Amino acid sequence: MKKYIWIILIGAIGIFSSCQDFLEERQVSNLTQDYFNDENGLESLINGLYVYARVKHEWEANGARLTQAETDAYMTSSAPWARMEVGIYGNDLSNIANNVFNYLGNSNASFAPMGAYPHINNCNIALDVLENGRPGIFGTNQSFANQRKGEILFLRSWAFYLVSNQLGDIPLLLEPRREDDGIYYFPKASLEEVYSQMIDDVTFAYENLPASAPRGRLNKWAAGHFLAKLYLNRAQAAEFANSGEESLRRLYKGNVPTDLDNAIQIASEVISGAGGLAPDYETLFDPAISETSPHPEVLWSAQFDANIGLNGRFGGNRSVNYHVGNYTEQSGVNRAMIYGRPFGTFKPTDYGYDNFKDKMHDSRFAKTFRHEYISNMGSNSTSFRWTEETAAWWNANKPSDQPEVRAGERRIQNGQRAIIYLENDRDNALDSMEVMSQPYQFMVRWVRSSKTGNYYYRLFINGANMGLATQTAPYLSVKKYVDPSRGGSTDEGNFNSEAGTRDAILMRLAETYLIRAEAYGRKGDYGLAVDDINVLRQRAAFKGGENRPSLFAEWYPEAQELDGSELEPPFAAAGNSYDAIMVSENHFTPGTPEAIREGYITNVNTKKDMFIHFIYNERNREFLAEGIMWEDLHNAGILYDRVMHFNQMASNRTGLWPAATNTAGGNGQNGNGKGQMQPFHTFRPWPFNYLVQLTDQNGVPLNEAARSEYQNPGY
Repeated sequence: MKKYIWIILIGAIGIFSSCQDFLEERQVSNLTQDYFNDENGLESLINGLYVYARVKHEWEANGARLTQAETDAYMTSSAPWARMEVGIYGNDLSNIANNVFNYLGNSNASFAPMGAYPHINNCNIALDVLENGRPGIFGTNQSFANQRKGEILFLRSWAFYLVSNQLGDIPLLLEPRREDDGIYYFPKASLEEVYSQMIDDVTFAYENLPASAPRGRLNKWAAGHFLAKLYLNRAQAAEFANSGEESLRRLYKGNVPTDLDNAIQIASEVISGAGGLAPDYETLFDPAISETSPHPEVLWSAQFDANIGLNGRFGGNRSVNYHVGNYTEQSGVNRAMIYGRPFGTFKPTDYGYDNFKDKMHDSRFAKTFRHEYISNMGSNSTSFRWTEETAAWWNANKPSDQPEVRAGERRIQNGQRAIIYLENDRDNALDSMEVMSQPYQFMVRWVRSSKTGNYYYRLFINGANMGLATQTAPYLSVKKYVDPSRGGSTDEGNFNSEAGTRDAILMRLAETYLIRAEAYGRKGDYGLAVDDINVLRQRAAFKGGENRPSLFAEWYPEAQELDGSELEPPFAAAGNSYDAIMVSENHFTPGTPEAIREGYITNVNTKKDMFIHFIYNERNREFLAEGIMWEDLHNAGILYDRVMHFNQMASNRTGLWPAATNTAGGNGQNGNGKGQMQPFHTFRPWPFNYLVQLTDQNGVPLNEAARSEYQNPGY
C-alpha cells in the first residue's frame, strides 16, 4: 500500500477557490515545494489551507457521517447505520472505520481530497516557511506575518480538534515532513497535551487576527469562539480523571481551575465585539439572504462557489443532499430546486421533533423544518387516488367551501397542498380514517382506529409501515441546507444536481452565548446563564404579525394555547410570544412543572445535572443538523446516556417508548430500543488501513500486539 497519509500532497493542495477575492484560483504548472518559499507561494499555501474548512460538508462518507449522527436528536435513516450494527460501527474494518480513514487522510483520496493529517502537514510547512524563511512581506511586516501565523495555527488546531473529537488521544504532529522516508512512527499524545497545544495556538490567533476579514477568512471573533469552546471542553472533562467509566475517563483533558472563567471572559469579548444575533433565525439559512448578505452572527463558514468547477472533486457543498426525505412518492410533487434533492440520509429522531417543547411559540420549530409541500406536476401528477371509502368520508365531513370528490380521481391537485406533517404524541392520536381521507398526504406520527381502538405509528398513505428508520420516506425534513442554486444556477433543470453552492456555517454567535451560559451554570451562576439562554429565546419567539404555518393552527393540539385571531388566516401571531418561552431556573429545578415538561433522563435529578442537560436540549433546538451536536455531546460526556434514553434506533433499552399495533418489519414501534450502542462507541476505531501503515522509530511495521495496544478500547 502506498504510504503517504502524512506527506504533503502537492496536487491536493488545490489553491482554494471561492466567491471571495482573498481566495483566488491560480493554475500552477510543474508545482514543486520550492514554489512556497517566496511571498506569493506562501500566501497561496496559506489560502489553500482553507480547503479543510469544507471537510464536514464535501462528502457524507467523510465528515458528515462522523458529525451528524447518531445523537439523541439526529439519526441515520438507514436501519443498519441507525442501529449501530457491528458491521457499521463495531470493528476496525467497519464502515465507520472507513469514514475515519477518509477523515484522517486516506492515501488514495477517493473520498477525502484533503484529510486532516495532510492538511496538518501543510500547516506545518507553512509555519516553517513563515518563521524561518520569512519571504517578502512576511519578513518586513510583523503584524501581517502574525496575522497569517494566527490563521495557520487556528486551521491546524481545527484539524486536531476534529480528529481528537473522534479518536481521543492522537498524534500531535508539529514538524513538517517534505519527503517519504518510510518511517511512520506516530505515537499518540494525550488529550491533555493536545488541548494544551490547541489553547496556546488559538490564543495566538485570537490575539493577532483582525476584528474583520473578507468573507470566509478567519477573524478575531471566530478565534475567540473556538478558544472559549476549548476552555469549556477542558473544564467539562476535568471531573472525569478518575471516573470508573472508561469512556468518560478517556475524555479527560486536564484540570485547570481558571478554564470556566477564561471561557466566560473570551466569550464575553466575542459577544461584545462580533455584531449581535441575526434578528430572524430563518434568515441564517435562507440562501436568498445568507448568500448575498450573511449576518455577522456567522463567525466562520466554509466557502463554496456558484461556479461549481471551483468547488473541488465533489462539486461543492454536498450537505444539500443529506437531510431531505422523499417528498415525491405518490404526492404529485416532482423534485424541485426549492425543496431539495430527497436523498434522505439523515433525519431527526422522535425526540428531535419533541424537544421543541413550545411549537406554537418557539419559531425555531417552524423555521427548521419543511412542514408543507405543494403539488407541482400538473397533468403528469403521480398523486394517489380517492378510494370509495376515503371519498365517502371526505364528502361527508369536508369543509363547506370544498368540492365533492369521486373514487378513482387524483386526490392531490396541482398547485394545492400535497404533503403536511404532524408530530403528535400517542395521547393526541388522530382518527385514522380522518387522516387517510384528506386531499393530500397527511403524515401523522400517531393515529388511532375508531373501529378497533388500535394505535398505529407512522403509516404511509397506502397503509404501509414507515417505522422508525424511515429510509427515504417523506419524513419531516430539516430545510437548513436546501439550495435553489444547485449545479450553479436556479435553472429547474438542475433539480437532480448534487453540487451545492451555499456556504456552510461552522460557527455562529448563538453558540457563543450557550458556551458562556454553560460556563456560568457550571460555576453555579444560574441567573447569568438564564440571561444568555433568553437572548436566544427572544430571537426565537414569534413576533407580532409573523405568520405561523397554517397546519399549526389546523392540526396541532397545542393550538389551543393561541388567541382566537391567531387561528384564522394568515395565522399571524397576535403579539410577541417571548413571555411564553422565556426560560427561568424552574426549567432545571427538580419537581417544577417546567422541569417535568422538559423530560429529563431518569437519573438526571439534581439542579446541577438538569442544568447541563437543559443546555443540550437548547443546543438541539438551536443547532439541529448543523453538524456540531455529536461532538458537543461527546465532549460533555453525555452522548451515551442521551442516545440510550432518546434515540430509539440506537438504544438497547426496553419499555421507554409508547407501543403501537403495527410492530412488523423489525423497525416498528413496539416500545423498545433497536440498537447496539455501547459506551465505547463514543470514540471511533482507528482504521485497520491506518494501523497497518504504522512503524516504530526504525521503520519496522508494528506487530499485531502493538497495533492492538494503539487501538481504542472496545474495537
